Amino acid sequence: MSSAIPTGLRWGAGFIGLTVGLALYGVSACQYLLYLPTFRDDKRLLKSVVFLVFALDTLNTITLTSFYCRSLIVCRWNTSYACTLEMPWDLSSAIGTSFTTAFFVQCFYAHRVWIIGNRNKFLTGAVLITALVQFGFGIVLLGEVCHSDLINSLFVSPFSPANALGSAICDAIITTSIYFYLRSSRAGLLWKENYIQKLNFVFVRMGMFTCLGALAMAILYYHDQKSGTNLTTAPGAILGKTYANSMLAVLNARKGIRDRQQAQELPLEIPTLPSIH
Repeated sequence: MSSAIPTGLRWGAGFIGLTVGLALYGVSACQYLLYLPTFRDDKRLLKSVVFLVFALDTLNTITLTSFYCRSLIVCRWNTSYACTLEMPWDLSSAIGTSFTTAFFVQCFYAHRVWIIGNRNKFLTGAVLITALVQFGFGIVLLGEVCHSDLINSLFVSPFSPANALGSAICDAIITTSIYFYLRSSRAGLLWKENYIQKLNFVFVRMGMFTCLGALAMAILYYHDQKSGTNLTTAPGAILGKTYANSMLAVLNARKGIRDRQQAQELPLEIPTLPSIH
Protein backbone atom coordinates (compact mmCIF):
# COMPACT_ATOMS: atom_id res chain seq x y z
CA MET A 1 0.00 0.00 0.00
CA SER A 2 2.62 2.52 1.07
CA SER A 3 4.75 1.79 -2.00
CA ALA A 4 1.91 3.20 -4.16
CA ILE A 5 1.99 6.52 -2.27
CA PRO A 6 4.01 9.22 -4.07
CA THR A 7 7.55 9.59 -2.76
CA GLY A 8 7.04 13.23 -1.85
CA LEU A 9 3.98 12.47 0.24
CA ARG A 10 5.58 9.44 1.82
CA TRP A 11 8.84 11.11 2.90
CA GLY A 12 7.91 14.79 2.80
CA ALA A 13 7.37 15.04 6.55
CA GLY A 14 10.69 13.34 7.20
CA PHE A 15 12.49 15.73 4.85
CA ILE A 16 11.06 18.69 6.78
CA GLY A 17 12.23 17.04 9.98
CA LEU A 18 15.68 16.53 8.46
CA THR A 19 15.87 20.22 7.54
CA VAL A 20 15.06 21.23 11.11
CA GLY A 21 17.42 18.54 12.37
CA LEU A 22 20.34 19.93 10.36
CA ALA A 23 19.78 23.32 11.98
CA LEU A 24 19.66 21.68 15.41
CA TYR A 25 22.87 19.81 14.65
CA GLY A 26 24.55 23.11 13.87
CA VAL A 27 23.41 24.40 17.26
CA SER A 28 24.68 21.30 19.05
CA ALA A 29 28.04 21.60 17.25
CA CYS A 30 28.38 25.20 18.46
CA GLN A 31 27.41 24.16 21.96
CA TYR A 32 29.95 21.36 21.95
CA LEU A 33 32.69 23.72 20.78
CA LEU A 34 31.69 26.10 23.59
CA TYR A 35 31.72 23.30 26.16
CA LEU A 36 35.21 21.98 25.38
CA PRO A 37 37.30 25.02 26.38
CA THR A 38 34.90 26.29 29.04
CA PHE A 39 34.64 23.21 31.24
CA ARG A 40 38.04 21.59 31.00
CA ASP A 41 37.86 20.72 34.70
CA ASP A 42 34.78 18.53 34.35
CA LYS A 43 35.25 14.91 35.29
CA ARG A 44 36.65 12.66 32.60
CA LEU A 45 33.56 10.44 32.67
CA LEU A 46 31.27 13.40 32.00
CA LYS A 47 33.45 14.66 29.16
CA SER A 48 33.45 11.15 27.68
CA VAL A 49 29.65 11.01 27.81
CA VAL A 50 29.39 14.45 26.18
CA PHE A 51 31.75 13.34 23.40
CA LEU A 52 29.81 10.10 22.91
CA VAL A 53 26.46 11.93 22.68
CA PHE A 54 27.87 14.41 20.15
CA ALA A 55 29.44 11.58 18.13
CA LEU A 56 26.12 9.72 18.07
CA ASP A 57 24.35 12.91 16.99
CA THR A 58 26.90 13.37 14.20
CA LEU A 59 26.45 9.79 13.00
CA ASN A 60 22.67 10.23 13.15
CA THR A 61 22.93 13.35 10.98
CA ILE A 62 25.14 11.63 8.40
CA THR A 63 22.98 8.52 8.10
CA LEU A 64 19.70 10.45 7.94
CA THR A 65 21.07 12.74 5.24
CA SER A 66 22.27 9.71 3.31
CA PHE A 67 18.85 8.07 3.54
CA TYR A 68 16.88 11.09 2.34
CA CYS A 69 19.33 11.87 -0.46
CA ARG A 70 18.93 8.34 -1.76
CA SER A 71 15.16 8.18 -1.23
CA LEU A 72 14.32 11.58 -2.74
CA ILE A 73 17.01 11.81 -5.44
CA VAL A 74 18.53 8.47 -6.41
CA CYS A 75 15.31 6.47 -5.94
CA ARG A 76 12.91 9.22 -6.98
CA TRP A 77 11.57 7.34 -10.02
CA ASN A 78 12.99 3.94 -9.17
CA THR A 79 10.46 1.23 -8.22
CA SER A 80 12.96 -1.53 -7.50
CA TYR A 81 12.79 -3.60 -4.33
CA ALA A 82 15.84 -1.84 -2.86
CA CYS A 83 14.23 1.57 -3.31
CA THR A 84 10.66 0.85 -2.25
CA LEU A 85 10.54 -2.05 0.20
CA GLU A 86 13.98 -2.94 1.54
CA MET A 87 15.04 -1.56 4.91
CA PRO A 88 18.15 0.54 4.18
CA TRP A 89 21.22 0.36 6.40
CA ASP A 90 21.43 4.12 6.87
CA LEU A 91 17.89 4.41 8.22
CA SER A 92 18.55 1.51 10.60
CA SER A 93 21.69 3.28 11.81
CA ALA A 94 19.79 6.54 12.27
CA ILE A 95 17.14 4.81 14.39
CA GLY A 96 19.76 3.12 16.54
CA THR A 97 21.75 6.28 17.15
CA SER A 98 18.58 8.21 18.00
CA PHE A 99 17.31 6.03 20.84
CA THR A 100 20.87 5.42 22.07
CA THR A 101 21.44 9.17 22.32
CA ALA A 102 18.19 9.48 24.25
CA PHE A 103 19.31 6.75 26.65
CA PHE A 104 22.66 8.35 27.47
CA VAL A 105 21.11 11.78 27.96
CA GLN A 106 18.41 10.33 30.22
CA CYS A 107 21.10 8.63 32.29
CA PHE A 108 22.87 11.98 32.51
CA TYR A 109 19.66 13.53 33.84
CA ALA A 110 19.20 10.62 36.25
CA HIS A 111 22.50 11.64 37.84
CA ARG A 112 21.26 15.23 38.04
CA VAL A 113 18.06 14.10 39.74
CA TRP A 114 20.21 12.11 42.18
CA ILE A 115 22.30 15.19 43.03
CA ILE A 116 19.59 17.85 43.09
CA GLY A 117 17.07 15.57 44.79
CA ASN A 118 19.39 14.84 47.72
CA ARG A 119 19.96 11.27 46.56
CA ASN A 120 16.31 10.38 46.21
CA LYS A 121 16.47 6.70 45.28
CA PHE A 122 12.83 6.49 44.23
CA LEU A 123 12.96 9.29 41.64
CA THR A 124 16.41 8.32 40.36
CA GLY A 125 15.32 4.71 40.05
CA ALA A 126 12.17 5.72 38.17
CA VAL A 127 14.22 7.71 35.67
CA LEU A 128 16.71 4.87 35.14
CA ILE A 129 14.01 2.23 34.79
CA THR A 130 12.02 4.19 32.21
CA ALA A 131 15.23 5.02 30.33
CA LEU A 132 16.12 1.32 30.23
CA VAL A 133 12.57 0.48 29.11
CA GLN A 134 12.67 2.89 26.17
CA PHE A 135 16.15 1.67 25.25
CA GLY A 136 14.97 -1.93 25.41
CA PHE A 137 11.97 -1.22 23.19
CA GLY A 138 14.30 0.57 20.78
CA ILE A 139 16.59 -2.46 20.53
CA VAL A 140 13.64 -4.80 19.98
CA LEU A 141 12.21 -2.46 17.33
CA LEU A 142 15.53 -2.27 15.51
CA GLY A 143 15.95 -6.04 15.69
CA GLU A 144 12.44 -6.63 14.34
CA VAL A 145 12.92 -4.21 11.46
CA CYS A 146 16.33 -5.62 10.52
CA HIS A 147 14.99 -9.18 10.69
CA SER A 148 12.06 -8.47 8.38
CA ASP A 149 14.24 -6.29 6.11
CA LEU A 150 11.09 -4.34 5.17
CA ILE A 151 10.92 -0.61 5.68
CA ASN A 152 7.15 -0.72 6.21
CA SER A 153 7.63 -2.81 9.35
CA LEU A 154 9.06 0.28 11.02
CA PHE A 155 5.67 2.00 10.83
CA VAL A 156 3.51 -0.93 11.92
CA SER A 157 5.57 -2.32 14.78
CA PRO A 158 3.97 -1.81 18.23
CA PHE A 159 7.45 -1.30 19.66
CA SER A 160 7.74 2.04 17.87
CA PRO A 161 5.10 3.87 19.96
CA ALA A 162 6.21 1.93 23.05
CA ASN A 163 9.74 3.30 22.64
CA ALA A 164 8.41 6.84 22.15
CA LEU A 165 6.07 6.64 25.14
CA GLY A 166 8.89 5.30 27.30
CA SER A 167 11.00 8.33 26.39
CA ALA A 168 8.12 10.73 27.01
CA ILE A 169 7.41 9.27 30.47
CA CYS A 170 11.09 9.33 31.40
CA ASP A 171 11.41 12.98 30.31
CA ALA A 172 8.26 13.92 32.20
CA ILE A 173 9.64 12.39 35.41
CA ILE A 174 12.95 14.21 34.95
CA THR A 175 11.36 17.59 34.24
CA THR A 176 8.86 17.37 37.08
CA SER A 177 11.48 16.21 39.58
CA ILE A 178 13.97 18.94 38.77
CA TYR A 179 11.31 21.64 38.77
CA PHE A 180 10.06 20.41 42.13
CA TYR A 181 13.50 20.54 43.75
CA LEU A 182 14.64 23.82 42.21
CA ARG A 183 11.51 25.89 42.68
CA SER A 184 11.94 28.89 44.92
CA SER A 185 9.50 27.78 47.60
CA ARG A 186 11.68 24.75 48.43
CA ALA A 187 15.07 26.39 48.02
CA GLY A 188 14.48 29.05 50.69
CA LEU A 189 17.14 31.32 49.16
CA LEU A 190 17.44 35.02 48.44
CA TRP A 191 16.48 35.23 44.78
CA LYS A 192 18.17 38.55 44.07
CA GLU A 193 19.70 37.48 40.78
CA ASN A 194 17.43 34.48 40.15
CA TYR A 195 20.36 32.18 39.43
CA ILE A 196 18.49 29.04 40.31
CA GLN A 197 15.40 30.21 38.49
CA LYS A 198 17.49 30.54 35.33
CA LEU A 199 18.92 27.05 35.78
CA ASN A 200 15.45 25.70 36.50
CA PHE A 201 14.13 27.37 33.34
CA VAL A 202 16.81 25.69 31.21
CA PHE A 203 16.11 22.26 32.75
CA VAL A 204 12.34 22.53 32.33
CA ARG A 205 12.44 23.98 28.82
CA MET A 206 14.83 21.30 27.54
CA GLY A 207 12.84 18.57 29.24
CA MET A 208 9.60 19.78 27.67
CA PHE A 209 11.14 19.79 24.18
CA THR A 210 12.29 16.19 24.38
CA CYS A 211 9.08 15.04 26.07
CA LEU A 212 6.82 16.68 23.47
CA GLY A 213 8.93 15.32 20.62
CA ALA A 214 8.68 11.75 21.92
CA LEU A 215 4.95 12.17 22.60
CA ALA A 216 4.39 13.46 19.06
CA MET A 217 6.00 10.31 17.67
CA ALA A 218 3.72 8.09 19.72
CA ILE A 219 0.58 9.98 18.65
CA LEU A 220 1.48 10.23 14.96
CA TYR A 221 2.19 6.49 14.85
CA TYR A 222 -1.56 5.81 14.95
CA HIS A 223 -2.18 8.34 12.19
CA ASP A 224 0.42 6.60 10.02
CA GLN A 225 -1.43 3.34 10.47
CA LYS A 226 -4.34 4.75 8.45
CA SER A 227 -2.71 7.17 6.03
CA GLY A 228 0.66 5.59 5.26
CA THR A 229 2.23 9.06 5.02
CA ASN A 230 4.90 8.29 7.64
CA LEU A 231 4.40 11.48 9.65
CA THR A 232 6.41 9.98 12.52
CA THR A 233 9.52 10.57 10.44
CA ALA A 234 9.26 14.33 11.15
CA PRO A 235 9.73 14.19 14.94
CA GLY A 236 11.88 11.09 14.49
CA ALA A 237 14.43 13.09 12.49
CA ILE A 238 14.89 15.67 15.24
CA LEU A 239 14.33 13.71 18.45
CA GLY A 240 17.90 12.56 18.95
CA LYS A 241 19.14 16.09 18.28
CA THR A 242 16.81 17.60 20.86
CA TYR A 243 18.34 15.26 23.44
CA ALA A 244 21.90 16.21 22.46
CA ASN A 245 21.05 19.92 22.56
CA SER A 246 19.26 19.49 25.86
CA MET A 247 22.29 17.98 27.56
CA LEU A 248 24.72 20.53 26.14
CA ALA A 249 22.44 23.48 26.96
CA VAL A 250 22.14 22.41 30.59
CA LEU A 251 25.91 21.96 30.92
CA ASN A 252 26.71 25.27 29.22
CA ALA A 253 24.13 27.13 31.32
CA ARG A 254 26.61 26.85 34.18
CA LYS A 255 28.91 29.31 32.42
CA GLY A 256 26.52 32.25 32.58
CA ILE A 257 25.63 31.56 36.20
CA ARG A 258 29.28 31.17 37.20
CA ASP A 259 30.39 34.31 35.36
CA ARG A 260 27.70 36.46 36.94
CA GLN A 261 28.46 35.11 40.38
CA GLN A 262 32.17 35.91 39.96
CA ALA A 263 31.49 39.36 38.51
CA GLN A 264 29.16 40.43 41.30
CA GLU A 265 30.89 38.44 44.03
CA LEU A 266 27.60 37.29 45.48
CA PRO A 267 27.92 34.17 47.64
CA LEU A 268 25.36 31.58 46.71
CA GLU A 269 25.39 28.53 48.93
CA ILE A 270 23.52 25.81 47.16
CA PRO A 271 24.68 22.33 48.07
CA THR A 272 25.98 20.38 45.07
CA LEU A 273 24.53 22.70 42.41
CA PRO A 274 27.56 24.87 41.53
CA SER A 275 29.72 21.78 41.21
CA ILE A 276 27.50 19.60 39.06
CA HIS A 277 30.04 17.75 36.94
